[in-house]
Amino acid sequence: MARILFTGRVLLADVERDVLKRELRKGIAETRRYLLSHHEPEEYDRCHRVRIGSRPVHLCARCSGIYPGILVGVGWFLLGSGSARIHLVLIAILPIFALVDWAITAFRPISGSNAVRTITGGLLGIAYGLGLGRLLLGGDLRVLVVGAGYAVLAVIALSQQRSRTS
Repeated sequence: MARILFTGRVLLADVERDVLKRELRKGIAETRRYLLSHHEPEEYDRCHRVRIGSRPVHLCARCSGIYPGILVGVGWFLLGSGSARIHLVLIAILPIFALVDWAITAFRPISGSNAVRTITGGLLGIAYGLGLGRLLLGGDLRVLVVGAGYAVLAVIALSQQRSRTS
């Protein structure tokens, strides 16, 4: 009641806030399943299934390795172990395992293994973490060259995958 006594503007703000809350809840409800896994239900075989309480939750197998790997890579960089040359070699080589695993399961009718996805994701994450450290804290622009090379490979592989499925 006190707000109604002030101005119509305060009341309008309350209505707008309620609409925003309602829309936010609706958006979260519709996208909740993508919070921990970006896969559609027909691709849940690429996810680890865990239970939180009585609710099953799908965690992308590769991402389950990537995020801890990033922490390891950043930590490795911050601890100062390894030279710039070793870091760059790892940044260039470690993602290959995830790319090869993805290509094998994308171009062949085999489903692959979530354990392999998680391990290759971990290696990819280490490369991401080292790359972040070298680029953002070390100013090493060669990391961008490695990233651009992988971007080109990914575009080529995705276009090949698309042409096979259409």
